[in-house]
Amino acid sequence: MSRKLVLLAATALSAAAIVAPAFAFAQEAAPAEAAAAPAATTTPDESQVVIVRGIRRGIKAALDIKKSAIGAVDSIASEDLGKLPDQNVAESLQRIPGVTIDRNRGEGQYVTVRGFGPKFNAVTVNGRTLATDNEGREFSFDVLPSELISGADVYKSPQANINGSSIGATIDIRTMRPLDQKAFVAAASIANMNASLADSNNAQASGVVSWHNASRNFGVAVALSYSKENTRDDEFTIGAGHVQRSSDDSYFAGRVDSSVGDFTDVDMPSNLSPFLYTRDKTMSGINTSVQWKPSENLTLTLDGLYTKVKQTDLQTGLAYDFSGGTLVDQVVDSDNNVLYQKYHDGFVDEIVEKDPRNVDTTAIGFNALWKVDNYQLSFDASTSEAKRTGKEDALFTTIRRKHVDLWYDRRSGSPIYDYGFTDLNGNDVATSSDGLTAHYYIWGGGTDYDDKTNEVKVDGKWFASDNATLYGGLAYNTREKITDANSMPFGQQCLYCNSDVALPSSLFSSTNSDFMSDYNGNILHDWIAYDPLALVEAVHGIAESQGKTFEQGVHDPAGSSDINEKVKLGYVMADLKNDVAGMPLSINVGVRIEDTNYTSSGASQTVLSAVPNGGGQNIITLSDVVPISFSGHYTDILPSLNARLNVRDDLIVRFDASRVMTRPTLSDLSPAQSIQTNPGNETISHGNPDLQPFRASQVESSVEWYFDRLSLLSFAAFYKNIDSFVTHQTTAELVDQVTFQVTVPTNGKGAVVKGFELGYRQSFGHLPSPWDGLGVQTSFTYAESDAHYTNTVADVSYGLEGLSKYSYSLVGFYEKYGIQARVAYTWRDRFLQVASGRNGEPEYFDAYGQLDASLSYDLNDHYTLFIDGLNLNDEKEFIYSVTPNRTKEYRDAGSRLTAGVRLRF
Repeated sequence: MSRKLVLLAATALSAAAIVAPAFAFAQEAAPAEAAAAPAATTTPDESQVVIVRGIRRGIKAALDIKKSAIGAVDSIASEDLGKLPDQNVAESLQRIPGVTIDRNRGEGQYVTVRGFGPKFNAVTVNGRTLATDNEGREFSFDVLPSELISGADVYKSPQANINGSSIGATIDIRTMRPLDQKAFVAAASIANMNASLADSNNAQASGVVSWHNASRNFGVAVALSYSKENTRDDEFTIGAGHVQRSSDDSYFAGRVDSSVGDFTDVDMPSNLSPFLYTRDKTMSGINTSVQWKPSENLTLTLDGLYTKVKQTDLQTGLAYDFSGGTLVDQVVDSDNNVLYQKYHDGFVDEIVEKDPRNVDTTAIGFNALWKVDNYQLSFDASTSEAKRTGKEDALFTTIRRKHVDLWYDRRSGSPIYDYGFTDLNGNDVATSSDGLTAHYYIWGGGTDYDDKTNEVKVDGKWFASDNATLYGGLAYNTREKITDANSMPFGQQCLYCNSDVALPSSLFSSTNSDFMSDYNGNILHDWIAYDPLALVEAVHGIAESQGKTFEQGVHDPAGSSDINEKVKLGYVMADLKNDVAGMPLSINVGVRIEDTNYTSSGASQTVLSAVPNGGGQNIITLSDVVPISFSGHYTDILPSLNARLNVRDDLIVRFDASRVMTRPTLSDLSPAQSIQTNPGNETISHGNPDLQPFRASQVESSVEWYFDRLSLLSFAAFYKNIDSFVTHQTTAELVDQVTFQVTVPTNGKGAVVKGFELGYRQSFGHLPSPWDGLGVQTSFTYAESDAHYTNTVADVSYGLEGLSKYSYSLVGFYEKYGIQARVAYTWRDRFLQVASGRNGEPEYFDAYGQLDASLSYDLNDHYTLFIDGLNLNDEKEFIYSVTPNRTKEYRDAGSRLTAGVRLRF
């Protein structure tokens, strides 16, 4: 299928949609419209301009949507056929006040709104729920090509007819509809993306076409895209986190030189792992829409969306494990943090991990909209599936290099700790292919996900009078999330742990990578690389020759689950209009009732025995598998009120109040469990089927001044009182000689989140030429919370996941003489990424600011040359545990440049 898409896109047979600024109720994703707002004040020059495409077109369409809405809505819109402001949908959304994004190795993947992370935000396409390939409900925007999208709306205040329960926001993605376009429009683009660290060139192509007949009663629209990415990240990690150790505990028993002396509860890294992280990703997609009006009163719409992601992540790195050798030197600061250690006659592991992610996402929707006199009736049915496969090809492989002297040093204060190792004679052996032995393997131990959603809804609308419109609707939704895990028996994983079984040197080569080349500290820049599949096949052959069992992983019932959710809902709503002291007032009021039933089934196992083997691994014995199943039910009544007062033609005041809820993420409801057995990282985690939804009451108010046709100054304040949060509770459980950190989600106490947003955008069309092409778009968000939870394992407190106290976006642009130039800088404060991470400790993503830029030139009305740059300031991603001096991950994703040509017909 993807090959066909590539050929179609490359031949430029398709075309993009234009944004339809008016919302169709049939899509059930738009705010109820009030009376048309008076036109904003415009300059004499700009008032006569018809904006066909470009930056100003996107701004104008977004402002029109925001201004006409009764509730709080912000939007992004296409600037040209098949062109959003950024190459990634999430990157475009972060320009909206209150919206920040979570990056995964340089790519925007998840969206946070007003401090509420991805699990609190609902994502729909044309008002319909889209299935995801994640273990929970969180939607990954990296599976959705931006070329298939005509725009997106962020509903910060709910109203009864909007599909999607959320405390954060509902994000509705809009695709093209042919009857909203001109009779025939088409566009295409061909480009090359260069990733700096990988030094790779990657092809990208897209095309869109839309056609309808002269009678405008039948039309077809198609959009296609294809992209190839071969990227690299350089990452320094503390894979199993930091731990407290003492000279007299079992970990150091008999391994501390007398010159070091005794020590108690020093804080040290459990291991140390520099990694090369490469990603090979191919993504293709197609979106279609067919519309037919068999009569003037009836419109039938059939939408189809299909995207395919084929991705392989390969991690090649070292693992300094300190469970072997003799500690011969150590420096500890006054806070009991280990700053330097050296071990004699220890070992260093070398790891290659392969993680395939093959995702097919399909969505099909049918809508029938019937209009007669003052009535509208809409029927909508949709189905969506996201299927992730590749578990059989997942590999985690470890080889061991024995009899080395190794050290690390944190005294530079850098997030990257200095490190190195030599053989016992002081020779550099990091890239030597000799003396490597078999150690630890997981062959085919991945997890697949299958998410299916089905929705049916009927909506009615009655224009009761010029000042009142009434709405009502019923819907029934189902969702099933299947988690299908593979695993190898622990005995086979550790069949050759700490063995002396020599591996053929022909399997190994050097990475030739120049790891972290910009870092001037004392680190290794190169080490061993190998094909992980060739390695496990070699180990399999060795095991066979010795009469031992070493086979690919099989289905793991305890790591698998099946969650079914059924939701029945109904709503009533009204739009009311009146004048207050001569000022137009529009009110949207309604109530939505949702009744939810769910079942969660899977299996359970218990760790019966856990004993260290003295070679850097634990020997684990598990109980038999026991099937388990749970069910639950809850009902929510969700009233909402939205009001808009047009104080002047160009000045709007809004007030919104509502009751909202977010269902627990599906992974938290799952009984599937994960057991990690590496020393220093002994953990057990599983879900909790008894979780209740997040529920909250919220209010907000805003003031918007549209002081020019393409200009807006806005202020919004919000307050959310959350009844309860799902928090992760970690407790210590001793099994034989090993202490496991057991983490389970629980219903925790509530919290208040409050803050404000500032937005400013202006096109300086009043300036003399050529400065009249200048413009600016900025936003600032402040969010705070009184959430205060205690992590008893780490003895620290933490707040809400995903909440950055400060964030802002600065965008400057120029558009004139066929030139479109834009420079954008976005920054967000640090935020809690995981409440209970390695060893049960909270993990934080440090403050991050990224500079992007784009430049294009219209050769004529049909051809445009363009170049886009991402992360031009080469910002690094830094994640730490509890405090910034305890590194968890430090990533260098490099920059990316994309250049190409865009065609319009």
